[in-house]
Amino acid sequence: MVGGIGLAVNVTVGLWARATVEAVAYDSARRIAERPAEVDPGQHARDTLANARRNLGPMGATVEFGVVDAGGDSVGVRVRYPGVRLVPQLLRSGPVVGAVDRTITLHREGLR
Repeated sequence: MVGGIGLAVNVTVGLWARATVEAVAYDSARRIAERPAEVDPGQHARDTLANARRNLGPMGATVEFGVVDAGGDSVGVRVRYPGVRLVPQLLRSGPVVGAVDRTITLHREGLR
């Protein structure tokens, strides 16, 4: 019974973490895509991704963000998060819940 509760808690935390990381990554991609014309794109992207990492709190230290070349009028943000291990860290090969490795690509509607 206790093992089942522990498993359920780990799965829930893993799925919550995944949803949180993906939401922050999507918001970051949107902010980068909405960059005003007079703002330096590189600095804006760095500031946005640093803010995303801060918004994730301690979990932000384990998340990798990067801007990718999406081509044309699109903006891409790649996010990688290792997820939550279901067994103690002594067993490195145990299952993981909530891992993320994806690129969020948004179309820029035009510079303001």
